[in-house]
Amino acid sequence: MNRRMLLAAAAVVLSTMAVTGPADAQRRDRERGWELLGTKKVGFIVDRDVVPVGRSEGRFRALKIRVKGAPIYMNDLKVVYANGAPDDLPVRADVRAGGETRAIDLKGRERAIREVQLVYRSKPTFKGLATVEVWGLH
Repeated sequence: MNRRMLLAAAAVVLSTMAVTGPADAQRRDRERGWELLGTKKVGFIVDRDVVPVGRSEGRFRALKIRVKGAPIYMNDLKVVYANGAPDDLPVRADVRAGGETRAIDLKGRERAIREVQLVYRSKPTFKGLATVEVWGLH
């Protein structure tokens, strides 16, 4: 490939990346089997929040956390299944605003989820509160 063709290809890739936004990311996730289970605005004082899922008919094999508005440090997730059994899942990751965690596999077979308890440390910014979304993979 000569330099001109390489620069043209790079421009196409960059323009495609600039057009995609949060709505496109959500659409792609849904097409790949991910489902939005719940959303929670997290404060800067509280370091624990609960996202009620309340879906006994949906069964999931993995979770991920998407963050909007402000960055957070996600320490752990505690998943409470529909039968009441808890599952502690260490995450330990910095998640920037607009970013997400890796896919976190659930133990056992596909599981129905009652709630997801978040243990995090917010990173104060002057841009407002963070919004945390919990996504489940079928």
